[in-house]
Amino acid sequence: MMAEAETAFEKSTLRAQMLQQLQAMTSDDRIARSEKICARVFDSPAWQSARAVLLFSSMRTEPQIAALETAAVTDGKSIFIIPQTLRVESELELTFTPDLVLVPGLAFSRAGHRLGRGGGFYDRLLRGRAAHAIKVGVCFAFQLVEAVPIEPHDAIMNAVMSD
Repeated sequence: MMAEAETAFEKSTLRAQMLQQLQAMTSDDRIARSEKICARVFDSPAWQSARAVLLFSSMRTEPQIAALETAAVTDGKSIFIIPQTLRVESELELTFTPDLVLVPGLAFSRAGHRLGRGGGFYDRLLRGRAAHAIKVGVCFAFQLVEAVPIEPHDAIMNAVMSD
């Protein structure tokens, strides 16, 4: 029980630190960094080979990935954009099985562990209908940290891409 409380505290502390840094970014910095992230994702073998992609609808503080939606449509990929407001994986009206999922987060470790916002939506999705998809964390470089507090239910990314 003590370890669970410690992990929860570590997660909330890291979330607060990351949110503070994300909110401090200027719009111009966010846009410039997002363009670099999109270019890296677009050039990756995972993106190039994917036929069915799940994207996220970016919150104001997250990398802006709308350019990837445009590229996916141009490339003839099946895409689905996960709304920010979706909290329950079963409400995801997905008409295909994804082979690539881009995943937002507040922090990622180099080993692919992710710290989300605490609702568990992506952990459930990535263990459910997207279990066999390549999971790519998308973040700004300062969100890459040495270690993220983890719990057994936390999904692990196949790769993390930043600016």
